[in-house]
Amino acid sequence: MKDICERLRCWTHAVDAQPASDLMDEAADEIARLRLTDAEREDMECAASRLQSDANGPRDLQVAATLRGLLERLGGGK
Repeated sequence: MKDICERLRCWTHAVDAQPASDLMDEAADEIARLRLTDAEREDMECAASRLQSDANGPRDLQVAATLRGLLERLGGGK
């Protein structure tokens, strides 16, 4: 089965597409499932801060930047 993103992109072109309401409900469920909790956001920021301040090389700085980028992309970064 195609993932929800592919199915949303193909929906308007498919002759045999499922009803839009079904697809929208599934998309909303997926978005809700992927949202971070406040505790998860705080823990990610804490981990990024520790990696940044106690970096043991460029890899730690890269991981800190990746965590912060993920938080930003998910709407929870500083």
